Amino acid sequence: MKIWNYQLNWLRIAASGLIATLLLASDVRATPSITNLENGSQVSSPQLIALAARKKKRKRVVRKKVRVRTQVRPATTSNVPTTFPADVTQSPPPPPPVTPPPAPAEPSITREEVEALRKSNQELREELIRVDGKTTETNKKIEQLDKQQFSTTDRNTAAGYRARLELSTGLGSGTLTTRLQADNLGSATAAIPDGSLSWTGDGDGTIGIDALKYEFPLSPQTQVVVAANAGASDDFTDTINPYFDGEGASGSISAFGNRPSIYETVQGTGVGIRHKFSDTTEFSLGYLASNANQPTAGNGLFGGSYGALAQLTFKTGENSKIGLTYSRTLNADPGTGSTNANLGGLSNNFGLQGSFQLSPQFALGGWGGYTQNQLAGVDRQIWNWGVTVAAPNFGGEGNLAGLLVGQSPRVTSSSDGTTVDTKAGLHIEGFYQVKLNDNLSITPGIIYLTAPNHDVNSQPAVIGALRTTFTF
Repeated sequence: MKIWNYQLNWLRIAASGLIATLLLASDVRATPSITNLENGSQVSSPQLIALAARKKKRKRVVRKKVRVRTQVRPATTSNVPTTFPADVTQSPPPPPPVTPPPAPAEPSITREEVEALRKSNQELREELIRVDGKTTETNKKIEQLDKQQFSTTDRNTAAGYRARLELSTGLGSGTLTTRLQADNLGSATAAIPDGSLSWTGDGDGTIGIDALKYEFPLSPQTQVVVAANAGASDDFTDTINPYFDGEGASGSISAFGNRPSIYETVQGTGVGIRHKFSDTTEFSLGYLASNANQPTAGNGLFGGSYGALAQLTFKTGENSKIGLTYSRTLNADPGTGSTNANLGGLSNNFGLQGSFQLSPQFALGGWGGYTQNQLAGVDRQIWNWGVTVAAPNFGGEGNLAGLLVGQSPRVTSSSDGTTVDTKAGLHIEGFYQVKLNDNLSITPGIIYLTAPNHDVNSQPAVIGALRTTFTF
């Protein structure tokens, strides 16, 4: 019975499908009701048509699942191969976890390392000081060379003058001396340092107070001098070069021959004392500062350049004497040597001078000087020497013939070897001073330098001079 019912139901379904198909094919528009074979309910023709359409549409629609791949093309051509990202339907992989860097270990410094670092800092500081000193030295060289631009092969003639008026005024037990001066031969001084003339300065012809000093006796054996301006070592000590030291008005025509170089380093404002122990022994002591009138740092009476000098003088006979001299100077160069020797620095200077009157018409003298100098951390040795011959009253009363052979201050060695003068040049000088009357004298002279500036590359130089001196 069950099998029969099953077959009957199947026939009903098949009949219903056949009827629906026939109705669609014949475009049947009637709407009679048809009994639902499955449950016996009545359905209209339009309902059957919609039902059949839905079943037909359901059979035609086939859903496919399509995987879409996206190709990323670079904007510009490169050698990097094109890559394809993963399926867009899949989620991107999570980023890898970020591992923080390990914490730095605590530094460990030993006492030896601290000491080594402190020593390195000290060495660096000293090196910086040395470099700064070398820079200062180089700048001074440049300035000096700018002033000393010359050619020993050029011939040139210059004329100039130096005029002095000295006023001596008695004041108490002493004497006040005021000296006015005007000169215009400063450029000649800078021409060749070891050939500078003795009467030239650095003036431009303007009249000014060149010296102002007050001398008074402290006792019968002691003389004191206070220099307010332009003081010099010969104000309180004997330079032991009687026929050549005439302060430019007489004697040698060169600054180098005027007096031993050790005396040229002491100039400026200060005080000097001269004491006689006996008729044959004298002691002199003095201190002069070259920038005493400047209140700025590195200047002043005690804070800037200075020269302190002490000397023992022994009289060995009539018009004959010997002097032992020591001076300590700071940035007070002699100005009569090579460019290297004139750089200043801290110096200990030692000198031995002598002058001997062998006869009334013949005198022999000379000196030797040594300087231990320290400049910008460099130790240097500087030497100078000279031999003089003088013939007073040669050819007439009041005349003087003089000859000098020597070597102006020269750097012979240094601890770093950078400021050594390369050749030992000689200074050869001859002059003849003729006294025409009590008020007028003329002095022709000549200077021959075998190696100006003690430079191996320099050529010999000849300097001729004619000095006319008026005295009133």
